[in-house]
Amino acid sequence: MLPPRLAPGGRWDTWTRTRVEYCVADVDGTLVGEDNHPTNATIAAVTQLQASGVPVGVATGRMRLSAEPIALAIGARGPHVLHNGAEVRSNGERLAAWPLTDEQLAAIIAIGEELGAYAEIYVNDGYLVTRTDARALPHWRLLGRQPLATITTVSDAPDIVLKATFAVFEDPPLVDAVCAAVTAAGLRVGRSHSPVTPGIIYVNTTHPDADKGVALAAAAGHAGTTLERTAAVGDAPNDIPMLLKAGTAIAMGDASPEVRAAAHLVAPRVADDGVAVALETLTVA
Repeated sequence: MLPPRLAPGGRWDTWTRTRVEYCVADVDGTLVGEDNHPTNATIAAVTQLQASGVPVGVATGRMRLSAEPIALAIGARGPHVLHNGAEVRSNGERLAAWPLTDEQLAAIIAIGEELGAYAEIYVNDGYLVTRTDARALPHWRLLGRQPLATITTVSDAPDIVLKATFAVFEDPPLVDAVCAAVTAAGLRVGRSHSPVTPGIIYVNTTHPDADKGVALAAAAGHAGTTLERTAAVGDAPNDIPMLLKAGTAIAMGDASPEVRAAAHLVAPRVADDGVAVALETLTVA
């Protein structure tokens, strides 16, 4: 039976309703919309779900310092999936990580130079940039942090590198070129976007063993449950790996056809508190 206010997704006919024991939700376009703040309805839904015994985590491409304010605002206990699946954290502790190697970082820097693409390199406590680009300022404001420095060689990285993100400014052919180059280098690609920065497409680049699906499996284990009893809510292509692994996969109403196809269910749009609707459904499951 279709839950109230939810529509069938592409994998609706394979879904078996079971009690959810852990839930994750993407941030941009899912937990927050254009104003970058969760609504009261979203906060209430997270509170209600956790009161029923289901811990909630964020699953985002954002770094820890940018994701933490959202997790705190909604009261999400975690575990949390960060850096597009390159890190899992809970209570300030790193539970798992899939950092980039020096060789992989060198390949990323070379791709940026060859294609003229701006990139951000994420480390433990912030990020570095391959060059200064005024068009990236809205993203810096979204992150709530200025870059630590400029990086031109591997030796410029102060510690482990968890993720690189190419920010492409209204140039679809360049998005495709970056994705092709990153894939050819043997790295993982995850496209994403944010309603806060509508003119930017993000190409998240991680270790080949890392994506939101791999991290979700690790996080579910730390939460003491299985993927079958895990729910995931998302809206962007980089959410597809976790939607394909979660026992209950919910796409937002704003999601593209390929994201909807990976989900069991489709919630209303982010502007209509779709994630709150999804979480309320899980509470009564």
